[in-house]
Amino acid sequence: MGTHLRARFERPGPKRILALDGGGVRGLLTVGMLAELEAHLRQRYNKPDMRLSEYFDLIGGTSTGSIIATGLALGMSVSEIWALYKTVIPKVFKRFWFQGAGILAPMFVSGPLTKALKGEFGGRTLESEDLQCGLAVHCKRIDTGSAWILLNNANWKYYPHNSGFRLRDIVQASAAAPHYFKGVLLNLPVPGDADRSTAAFVIDGGVAGYNNPAMELAIAATDPAYGFNWRPGKDNLYILSLGTGFFRERMDANQYRKKTFVGQTLNALRGMINDVSLQQIAYMQAISESGARWYINSEKEDQPSGAYLAIDPVLHYQRYDARIEQVEESARRPEHAQRLLGRELDAAEIKSMSEITNGDAANLALLDDIGRRAGRHFLSVAAPPAKFDI
Repeated sequence: MGTHLRARFERPGPKRILALDGGGVRGLLTVGMLAELEAHLRQRYNKPDMRLSEYFDLIGGTSTGSIIATGLALGMSVSEIWALYKTVIPKVFKRFWFQGAGILAPMFVSGPLTKALKGEFGGRTLESEDLQCGLAVHCKRIDTGSAWILLNNANWKYYPHNSGFRLRDIVQASAAAPHYFKGVLLNLPVPGDADRSTAAFVIDGGVAGYNNPAMELAIAATDPAYGFNWRPGKDNLYILSLGTGFFRERMDANQYRKKTFVGQTLNALRGMINDVSLQQIAYMQAISESGARWYINSEKEDQPSGAYLAIDPVLHYQRYDARIEQVEESARRPEHAQRLLGRELDAAEIKSMSEITNGDAANLALLDDIGRRAGRHFLSVAAPPAKFDI
């Protein structure tokens, strides 16, 4: 970690954190929202070339969100990340004749993603001077069964052991979703023995409950173990959490019974990841001040009573995302894709958007369009508060 980051981390005043969800190709929806956010901040500060790494002190992500987070932390513009996604997605999610259905082997080969990440991030490591702000990558270590958050903060307890990891390796590990890609093998130094190392397979952080990393980033920012020691409080800590499209899968018993055992298992895993993410949003809103609250369900609604789990709000938290599910017109909220687009979506479009591996050009264009419209909507009702201005 460079001295410029040490000074930035220790500087008094409010801190700003960007949290980016996992979600495969649906990361393009996130990129669309980020494009609008970047444009908003450039206009606010009258700086046409401003990068999000200048505004946010810490950027963290899981899976596809870790790719975006790492690019942003290295000072890439959103348009550069958009170009990367549009070029790489069709190659990464290309099926070959010799591949199976993800039962005996992963659905996709890792080579195209490895090549793309190497091209963008090269040999840079967590201690690279090129990182312009804090970076957090979320993944899961298989040999110990532990969830991981990897940071570029020299004051973090495990920084000496992990700072040499290459960014491209830990990002690929975070994106190695079971069934889709094989895990990444990392050589881990043995604490206290510089001549020894052990090996561990590391996989997607979504299966560790970190698909939505906002809560873990709040903990990382304030828990002494991670070395930031930033002050909590609604005027001290701002977390902006961006999703990859909210989709709740609905089916009747007959539909479920017709699925294969593998299909039922994947359906349950997707549902669990979505449930954990929604639960974390509810927890975050229960301890936070928010400009516009995310609607949880018909029971909790949008939790209008505010920070009811804390005497005073612990932070200012805001969720941006688009709802890409099909619901009755009367139940649609402003962030539903149909309202953002001003038109109906057919069943094929809904199905395409729900698939995290669909690299079809029309689907990517639709995700990008919805993301940008969602970004404009949320910036109109819950832009970054002025009290967190640089």
